[in-house]
Amino acid sequence: MPLVLPLVGAWGLAAVLSFLDGRKKAVAGLAMVGMVGVLGASLALLPAALHGPVPEVVAGGWPVGMGIRLRADVLSVLFCGVTNAVLAGALLCELLEGISTRSFPALVLFLAAGLNGAFLTADAFNFYVFFELSMGAAFALASYGRGAPALRAGFTFVVVNLMGSVLFLTAVVMLYQATGTLDMGGIAEWVARPHTRRLDVPGALLLSAFGVKLGLFPFHFWAPAVYRGVSTSIAAIFAGALVNIGSYALVRLGAGVLGDALAHGAEVLAVLGGASLVYGSLLALARQVPAETLAYASIAQAGYLFAALGLGPGPGVAAAVLLALSGSLDKAVLFLAMGLPGTRSRAAFAAAAFSSAGLPLSLGFLAKTELLRAALFGERWWLAGFVVLSSVLSLVALARTFQCLYWAEARTREAHDGAASGVVLALALVGVGVGVWPEPLLAVSARVAVALAGGGGP
Repeated sequence: MPLVLPLVGAWGLAAVLSFLDGRKKAVAGLAMVGMVGVLGASLALLPAALHGPVPEVVAGGWPVGMGIRLRADVLSVLFCGVTNAVLAGALLCELLEGISTRSFPALVLFLAAGLNGAFLTADAFNFYVFFELSMGAAFALASYGRGAPALRAGFTFVVVNLMGSVLFLTAVVMLYQATGTLDMGGIAEWVARPHTRRLDVPGALLLSAFGVKLGLFPFHFWAPAVYRGVSTSIAAIFAGALVNIGSYALVRLGAGVLGDALAHGAEVLAVLGGASLVYGSLLALARQVPAETLAYASIAQAGYLFAALGLGPGPGVAAAVLLALSGSLDKAVLFLAMGLPGTRSRAAFAAAAFSSAGLPLSLGFLAKTELLRAALFGERWWLAGFVVLSSVLSLVALARTFQCLYWAEARTREAHDGAASGVVLALALVGVGVGVWPEPLLAVSARVAVALAGGGGP
């Protein structure tokens, strides 16, 4: 399977769809077939990534270090797979419920192209380019479907994310000035050599940039307004797919490239992560509007990721990978199920809520168990206590939201199941299936952690 197919396929089809009316069923159906094909192409890279040789290509035939390198290792393929699955699910739900603007399918494919490119590139500046391509599509999607509230949410989203982009680009420039290369492998090799100069400043800028993107406390101020203002399908895309670019960059650049800077800031990361997960869970419990409850639950999820990375290489990084994947799937299902009536939607919401709270037989339980194990192994007892407290608060907050949705349907007698509710339930059952049979994903996450600790790609 060609390495560039998930990127080029999504980009090429998006360019074609941009000239067509996405509200027509034939056009939307073509977009859906293309999105499924992109998902299949990304998953087809997994056997080679696991068993080698890792698919790799340098654009233009240039030597490594001069040309832009694309590489599909295990970490890249995992993020491509879960992101494309979320985008495919959200697109199918919107297709079944009725697409309201002509550009929606093309924008979803452009977003997929940008995200896949960011996950597959091994060049720091090229990551920024794909990052901005994703943001461009996301800016347009932010104003989809709800008139003035969506426009306000879109404006907030644009302003905040442009600030994060400036921080990230500044960090990339500083990395090039210090190391003389933009290739992630080259930067990791430079960091591994003995130096009197450390990369703490660009490392701090990178962490700040993706703290803004993920909505980490205290950079969280934009998240409730945006998630409340956009439609549920767009909220699912943002919380379940777009957020992965920040999660991936933290793991890839933080643990795999700038491990030295990450080690020096471990205490700060752990404290920020612990504060964010407790703060987000408390505010989720205090909110009455379901969209705001889920927005603050997303802030808590960002805290889990930072707390895991603050536990250092090895178990902490493995837990961060699992937390990123489980958070992506759970938040997408929660937002999609919130916007759909019916028994299957409520069942999907309950399954994702259990996973988000870390209950057994779920992907979230697997991730939080690894996080607790890493915290106890590192003797961060206070962080383990924060994780348990946050999980309990999240369960109560999401249970109350479930009750509100259920009784709202009972009063309006709109509890019919549509085809879209079956799609959301299928996504939720993926998380349940991984929770029932966790061994393969546990082995893969441990392998990623070991490889990144050595400064290489898994």
